[in-house]
Amino acid sequence: MMDNRYREELDRIRLTDESKGTLIHALAARRSAPERRSRRTPLRRLAALAACVCLVLGLMNYPAIAAGAERVFRYILGVGAAETSASLLVQGEGISHEDGDFLYLIDGAYQRDGVLTVPLDVVSRNWISDEEEVQLSYRLTIYSAGGEKLTQVEPVGDGTGEGFRAAGAQPYDLRSFETTSDWLSQTYQPQGYVSGGSGWHMAAVPQGESGPYTFEVDAYTSDGWWRGTVWKGGVLELDTPRAVETAQASRAFAEGTVTALVGADGRSVSFYGELSPLLARQGETLIQLSVPTVWFVDERGNRYPCDQLRWSFSEVFWPEFRLAEQTEGEIVAIEVNDIYFNIVRTDQPQDSPQRQYMPDYNDLGWVIDLT
Repeated sequence: MMDNRYREELDRIRLTDESKGTLIHALAARRSAPERRSRRTPLRRLAALAACVCLVLGLMNYPAIAAGAERVFRYILGVGAAETSASLLVQGEGISHEDGDFLYLIDGAYQRDGVLTVPLDVVSRNWISDEEEVQLSYRLTIYSAGGEKLTQVEPVGDGTGEGFRAAGAQPYDLRSFETTSDWLSQTYQPQGYVSGGSGWHMAAVPQGESGPYTFEVDAYTSDGWWRGTVWKGGVLELDTPRAVETAQASRAFAEGTVTALVGADGRSVSFYGELSPLLARQGETLIQLSVPTVWFVDERGNRYPCDQLRWSFSEVFWPEFRLAEQTEGEIVAIEVNDIYFNIVRTDQPQDSPQRQYMPDYNDLGWVIDLT
């Protein structure tokens, strides 16, 4: 069951079969069903451990720290870590629509370099996907401000600049909230919903187009039968992004550096990675960074496991986590145990087994101390 779960999730990101299998088996072997709460070691020990792993923490906005650096990142809530870009537009307030026992949510949409990327979350009060088959698909049809239907697209290849191709309806796996521990389950299970799933829909945008966009959502069965239009007349508005005030923590690895951008209240975090100058000069590219789970730790020592917000195409693949669960005190630390790099050697042909490799780090004990 766990092996199937990871395999389905990894189908949404760009991995070779060999790399995907390696990650699936590693995660299944290392991660059992998380407890909602367990005790942790005292904060003084965590702080000492943080010092041992050479944690660098700055309680200020990262763009200010990185001024003058070649690449500057900021944290956009719902999008994650994003490199500064004048062309970036992001959604403001999230929007939702209820249709029977289903609730549809769009939060964290953004537009960059001629592509509009829209996350669609679906939660249900009674539907749980079968273990062996994805039972629902959704098509998001988007229209420009002038009423022109935009072409749906998806990335081609391994994410190193091959472009996009036409796309259709996206499959959704509505998993039981009893088996997940992410923002979606923590937010909507207390409201009576039993399952949820997430997907990304992308559309090519004409030059100069910035919305507002209108859209409709159609549902299909797994065998392609149309179930109906479940959201009609939706409006999506974008604006210039506002970065979240963050604390920064970085850790060095053989392949490069991983940096965490932590929201001011400690209840959200996004990660990004940068390859070492040596690997970059050799023509290698970091296309994805995977952090399966983090633990938020409150001042009473309780640990709250949190899965990734959703599989994202933002930037390359920068994971984001948001804690929705109520805690017994303020968040004072974030723990990270597993990190996976997904690296492509761009000087190797697409079909070469040497083109892509995936270094992994486990039992890190990386503690981001927020006190």
